[in-house]
Amino acid sequence: MDRLPVAVIGVGHLGRFHAQKYRDHPRADLVGVYDLDAERARVVAEEVGATPSTDLAALLARVKAVSVVTPTLTHHDVVRQCLEANVHVLVEKPFTATLDQADELIALQKARQLVLAVGHLKRLHPAIEHLRSLNLGSPRYIEAERLAPFKPRSLDVDVIMDLMIHDLDLALHLSGSACTDLRAVGVPVITDKLDMANAWLDFDNGAVGTFASSRVVRETSRKLRLFWQDAYASIDFAANSLSVSRRHPAATGGMIPGVDTTQVDLPRVDVLAREVDNFLVAVETGDRVFCDAEDGRAALALALQVQKTTLDRFHAGMRGR
Repeated sequence: MDRLPVAVIGVGHLGRFHAQKYRDHPRADLVGVYDLDAERARVVAEEVGATPSTDLAALLARVKAVSVVTPTLTHHDVVRQCLEANVHVLVEKPFTATLDQADELIALQKARQLVLAVGHLKRLHPAIEHLRSLNLGSPRYIEAERLAPFKPRSLDVDVIMDLMIHDLDLALHLSGSACTDLRAVGVPVITDKLDMANAWLDFDNGAVGTFASSRVVRETSRKLRLFWQDAYASIDFAANSLSVSRRHPAATGGMIPGVDTTQVDLPRVDVLAREVDNFLVAVETGDRVFCDAEDGRAALALALQVQKTTLDRFHAGMRGR
């Protein structure tokens, strides 16, 4: 089997991990890594056995697919250059900075008939895959909590685009429904952008959801709770755990009469490696990718809506002082 020539554009903290996954993948030939920081490109290239590059056009002429792991504000320009060079793209989330940028890239991707995937990799987590296999339908209530200690990276975006967008995407993915109304609050704490935010969403199928995010807490928490009419699921992404409770008239001995709870034995999975594999398979076979550009646009649109609502309320409060 011929290996697909690939590259990674942007090899900072996360881009380095993308390079490692391509290096280890049997379908991929990691031709090069690109970064504006020539020394960073050299160091990562040496680690993964690739060629460092600071000439994007020259690198694109040598590959068929790339990961774009650059700051969000550069996604539109970099991905556009890749698509115009007829190169398939996996771009980290958020997809772009604006919806107009997303629409331009989607139109270009369709015209060129290329794969354009967006890195909402939580869709590939074993807990989410297990819940989909149960065919429980759309959850009626969604409760998400994504909290993290402060780290001096990804500061080009606020906490909504950095953290909350993961859970907003999962809500759209699992519910198959659009948001019809929302309330949101948030504040800057350490940076000049929102570092904490909470949102309350209504969906057009009657579901509701609450979303809490922070990047300035002491301990990490990545939890998702989902409620159906006859079932409840609790995911702890940090602990790789999933419990599912379902109504069962014969159930005894549990905390709630008539409810049977199962602790699901989840495999330990390298979700980023799974993301890269799914992307490469889609490039080779034409199969639908795990999160396509239109999915990425939908998550971006909802995150931007939450962001605007939060900022409007914050600035109104500041003016009222």
